[in-house]
Amino acid sequence: MQLVTLTAPDGHRERWDIITTYLALQSWYSYLKDTDNAKEPTALATRIGEFVGDDIKQVRTFLVYLDGFNGDLYSKLSLLTNNDDKNTTRLYFIMKSINNPNYLAHNKKKERERQKIVERIEQVTNNDVEMLKRLIALTKLFVDGQLSYKNMEG
Repeated sequence: MQLVTLTAPDGHRERWDIITTYLALQSWYSYLKDTDNAKEPTALATRIGEFVGDDIKQVRTFLVYLDGFNGDLYSKLSLLTNNDDKNTTRLYFIMKSINNPNYLAHNKKKERERQKIVERIEQVTNNDVEMLKRLIALTKLFVDGQLSYKNMEG
């Protein structure tokens, strides 16, 4: 069982299993998305709120981060970027362009390079659109600087 260490603003720490953490975050995120019309959050959601706060963007970041462990998304991303932050931004925009009807092709040489990367993405994701969406969300955390390979080492 994988455990996650949660640290509250006051320094209090608890270790939760990853599935419980993810489900609690989902519940807390749902509540924060529509606090006016939402029913009261579960006790578990309220509890995790003590650790992650009520900034909906931060809660979403935690959700995407944890989702990366589900379905081995970090390994898939590693295969596509070779653990290099420099490749991540380009990969992100190529992934976003897949299935985008408004995508504008570049010159032929760049388009051939892009097509090779698209084929690699399709191979790694098994052409699973949902997997691609999750991988795009995870990659965005790296592009935005919220995650980096350096910070994830040992």
